[in-house]
Amino acid sequence: MNGRVVGFIVLGITALAALVPFVDHQAELPIWQHHLLHAGLMAGGALAGILITGRPRGSTGGSGFWLLPALLAPMFAMFAMWPSAYSYFELHPMGHVLEHIVLIALAYITTAAAESYAAGLGWLIGGAMIFMAVAAARGFGVTFGNGS
Repeated sequence: MNGRVVGFIVLGITALAALVPFVDHQAELPIWQHHLLHAGLMAGGALAGILITGRPRGSTGGSGFWLLPALLAPMFAMFAMWPSAYSYFELHPMGHVLEHIVLIALAYITTAAAESYAAGLGWLIGGAMIFMAVAAARGFGVTFGNGS
């Protein structure tokens, strides 16, 4: 099976995982676990972007335009995971699913654009994006201890 086919399979499985709030919309996860779930969804979108768009190593570089979405999409993804929005998403499964789809799409855009610029760059930028989501699980919008 070629990489593009595998990429579309990964994207399909990841999109199905985005529908989890429809199955169990009453489940409340702590924010840190929610960030890890989002990191997993973004990992699927990022991997699909690399597999579908990837170019052979050593191929000539693409237009510098591709750096813009490759660098901006991860920032938009971090804003899409803003913890104060979670109370809304816990009550509105459709909005929650839409948030998941946006995160997957932004991860896909990140790596697809990076791969379009230079072969192998999607792995680096996509990995950094996933790292940001995992790192955010430890303290992004979360207060530990007595609040001081």
